[in-house]
Amino acid sequence: MRLVNVFFFVLMAFVLFVLGNLYLTNHDLLVREVMIFGESIKIQSVILLAFLLGFLLNVLYTGIMELVRLVRGLNDSADTRLVKRISERMQDARDLVAHGLPREAKEILETILEQRKEHIPARILLGEILIKTGSADEAVKLFEGICLDAPDQVEARYQLAEALMGTRHPEASVAVLKKLVSDHPKKALRAWRRLRALHMEAQRWEEAVEAHRKLLAHFAGELTQGERAQGAALAYQAGMAKVEADQFKDAAQIFQQVIKDEPDFVPAYLSLGRCMILQDQEAQGLEIWIEGFRKTGEGTFLQELEDYFIQLGRPDDGLALMRRLAATSKHATTAKFFLGKMLYRLEILDEALDLFQEVRSQVVYSPILFFFMAKIHSRRARLDAALNEYRQLLRNLGVLKLRFECAVCANRTQDYADRCDSCGSWNSSHFLFKESDLPEGPVRGESGSWMAMM
Repeated sequence: MRLVNVFFFVLMAFVLFVLGNLYLTNHDLLVREVMIFGESIKIQSVILLAFLLGFLLNVLYTGIMELVRLVRGLNDSADTRLVKRISERMQDARDLVAHGLPREAKEILETILEQRKEHIPARILLGEILIKTGSADEAVKLFEGICLDAPDQVEARYQLAEALMGTRHPEASVAVLKKLVSDHPKKALRAWRRLRALHMEAQRWEEAVEAHRKLLAHFAGELTQGERAQGAALAYQAGMAKVEADQFKDAAQIFQQVIKDEPDFVPAYLSLGRCMILQDQEAQGLEIWIEGFRKTGEGTFLQELEDYFIQLGRPDDGLALMRRLAATSKHATTAKFFLGKMLYRLEILDEALDLFQEVRSQVVYSPILFFFMAKIHSRRARLDAALNEYRQLLRNLGVLKLRFECAVCANRTQDYADRCDSCGSWNSSHFLFKESDLPEGPVRGESGSWMAMM
């Protein structure tokens, strides 16, 4: 026999001994009668009845609680099984959507919602399917219902905004996103990005700039370098909107800020210079273009200067400025080329040729340089020299190389291939007899449309 059993029997014997001793020593008292509800009952009977009543009540309470626990366990088990089944069906629906079978996924989700009408993930996924299948109006109603039932459900608000875009109500979509960023500022990264995109699509550039600033202020660490750099482009577009409204002073301030933030932003220099000229501040405008060239080395500034002076009938002033740049700029090669081009345009051919020959030794690829030199030699009746420059031009363009093109993916190569390296197709390489690499259409005009404002 185990020690614990021996201890139990000893304890029971001790308890019985104590109870027997109490009964024997108090026998006279216990056999006395007391009156209860007009009936005489012995005290020992009262004690026994009280003990039995307490025991029965305890057994009844314990039984009821066990029954409740059993029922709850059965319900929880059923709920657990249902939740597991729904989870599996949800995954099936997601897989069907991923494989391009939205209608089949929709049937599964509708079955889930028959069992659990309040199942938020199923309702959201069903709304996404409705948007994809062109039922944006139904999706709007569905997501509006979710937003009413679960005001803190952020994803439903995002999807409601997308559904409203599908119904061609961009303003309503913007309103939903604005409310979202107001109610949930810490979860508003996607909302601010979407707001910025919507403002850009609608060409509301100032609002797009504001949305970008909010992104930088609250989510700078989650933005890529390229995304952060969009601020300059958005501000530039806001400035261009001011230009279109003839608000040149306000536009100039915006362009100045863009240049301060992004010193290499070429369009801002160009537009700022134009704004200054349109405000009768020619010297400042020209200086801005010169500064832009010195900062970036972009030839578009020199083209702008050339067009400006020729359009105004002041080619000598333009040549003087271009000569100064060619002599002082660290981008002397580019400056000399554009000076030579302007001289060619003004029929000062010998000086232009000297500049082109000087530039020639410093560039690797420039078909237009050989074209200008060939034209000058041709005008001076130096046909052999002209032919030589045309040969150099053709070599630079590479038009004399054989070309083969894949009939499947249009990938081009210099040599015939039995199998295309790009798409893997066999017997698809064909000799491209007619070249189509050269640009078509007219050459760039001599002046930009902004000159018409003067």
